[in-house]
Amino acid sequence: MMLKLESAFRYTLPLAIGLLQFSSAQAQQGSPNAQEAAGISLVRVNITTETRGDGETVVLDGRRIPNYHPKIIEMFPSTGIVLDASRHVLIFLGYRWADIQGRNHRIEIIAGQGQKLAGKLIGIDQSTGVAVVEAQEGSLPGTALCLRCEIRDGATVVTPVLEDQGISQFESAKIVSVTANGNESQSGWEVTINRRLPGIGEPLLDVEHRVLGFIASQKPSPQDPMGVHTVVFPMSQLLTSAEKIIQAKGDIRTGWLGVYLDDLPPSSPGGVRIRSILEGSPAEKAGLLPEDVLVKWNGTPIRDALQFIRLVQETHAGTGVELEVIRAGNAMTIPAVVENRKPEENHGTIIFKFPDEISLPNSRVEGEITYLKSPGRPVQQDHPRIGIQIVALTPQLADYLQVPGQAGLLVSAVEDKMPAATAGVQVGDVIVSVDGQRFLDPGDFSSYVHSRSWGSKILLKVLRKGVERSTALFLKQPLLGQHRKP
Repeated sequence: MMLKLESAFRYTLPLAIGLLQFSSAQAQQGSPNAQEAAGISLVRVNITTETRGDGETVVLDGRRIPNYHPKIIEMFPSTGIVLDASRHVLIFLGYRWADIQGRNHRIEIIAGQGQKLAGKLIGIDQSTGVAVVEAQEGSLPGTALCLRCEIRDGATVVTPVLEDQGISQFESAKIVSVTANGNESQSGWEVTINRRLPGIGEPLLDVEHRVLGFIASQKPSPQDPMGVHTVVFPMSQLLTSAEKIIQAKGDIRTGWLGVYLDDLPPSSPGGVRIRSILEGSPAEKAGLLPEDVLVKWNGTPIRDALQFIRLVQETHAGTGVELEVIRAGNAMTIPAVVENRKPEENHGTIIFKFPDEISLPNSRVEGEITYLKSPGRPVQQDHPRIGIQIVALTPQLADYLQVPGQAGLLVSAVEDKMPAATAGVQVGDVIVSVDGQRFLDPGDFSSYVHSRSWGSKILLKVLRKGVERSTALFLKQPLLGQHRKP
């Protein structure tokens, strides 16, 4: 099937001039010059947030510290495209915007040959997850965009690989099939690709290294077990959001309910399951509970989490809605009132105590040890590994570690010179999420890591001694002479 990309929106004049100039850039198909130009024109944007937790008494190394306010530091790396001569840069945060908006933050833009520039957040469009940042100095070359292109089954696409000093490498993949969703302006394109790409929130480029759009989600394809079902938001939609942000000189706010959702298995008739509910949210006020299955919104059947989120975001604050819910097998209707999302001041209270010794439940290491013949060459192996041993954080173990109710995976061993060690992961860290997904079973975690490709990155969110932080792991192949854990 063929999907034609069209530009169907109005630009402000300064933005239009820049975009038309950038999108007209010509390059040899797949040429080194095109790749080099793309590596220079794409920029890396690092947003770092810092908050303080509530004051509590914490025991660290046997010492009581009263009224301790843990510092919570998170980093959100993204790839950005340069929009215009005013140094406006578009990044796609997806649902990560909720962890940034309203918090103290600093922004660093890494351009070209590793040049580092201070950045300023102009605004976020909550409905799309698009953010616009502005470089406070210097000049940035424009990014080539593909606004009138055709994508066909079997086409080659590429995506950049984030590195510490910017972007210099790209990975390629094949389009297995592509379908127009029927409402591109709202849901993006649904594409099946032959392999998992480096990460959600990264741009997708054509072989001439022009940006087609940004990756919104990836999961195994129910129709093709060998493919990855990928949702891509096209540049036309994202540029519309950027234009609104620049015109408003601030955020574009949307409706909010305050639930975290999980899609049901493909065999289910429909609906989404509530994973958790934010304290003080409209959902909590309405009486919704974790494990409730939402099946209808004002009479409209709910297919998946993406559709439900769109329905909420498109509803004005103060509007009442009727939610049809299945709770413990019983159907019921619950009224709720949509609100605007309020900035979050912190992640809540975290108390962490490290005993002298911890007895961990039995666990098995997912993966194998490889013995190699001669040092100095990369290992050729199908499945990436990051070099950690993990166990499930059971309720009893969570209570023992003074993180009651916390779910995740406890790191019990870290191997030297592997990606986890290089990224600073330590024994005792609790892995809260991986690329925004939560894993409660070590085997599921290992399967996810194995599904990635060498050269890609994964984003871990961990708890360490009361501090919640994010760190990016780059899956670089170890040299011969090293053995590996998953």
